[in-house]
Amino acid sequence: MRLLLLALGFLFVSMVALPLLSVALGRVIVTDGIDSFRSDPAAWAVARNAHVMADAHRDNLIRRLVAPAGRVVAVTLRPGHCKQPSGSGSRPALDRRARRSSLAQDPAQPDAAVLRQYTAQVRFHTFFGYPVEDVYLECGGESVGDPP
Repeated sequence: MRLLLLALGFLFVSMVALPLLSVALGRVIVTDGIDSFRSDPAAWAVARNAHVMADAHRDNLIRRLVAPAGRVVAVTLRPGHCKQPSGSGSRPALDRRARRSSLAQDPAQPDAAVLRQYTAQVRFHTFFGYPVEDVYLECGGESVGDPP
């Protein structure tokens, strides 16, 4: 009976407690990195959009459990890199609070054409901040691209 209780306790810890702990600690230890781009309104808007889109791009449940926390590590201005017009072939970027396109015109945001000249890199971290995956976004964070 004691061995059975030990086995059930081990099973509970390994299947329930550790994944929950990893999600909680990963999100607490690793910040989203968006505020580091606050000085440039265009880069800040792209970082915000890139964080949402990178999280949406990772649709595998195992990847989300192993590496739950994403951090925007780079936003780069690359004029002319985005050849596709707005909205063609890319997933719509949704702002979680307002449920509208995050590149939509807003009095506080720069023009969408300016934002589309930026690329971003979002790095996902596991358990205690160990980086495991990078997602590169193009066209102001609207589409997932290849590493530079």
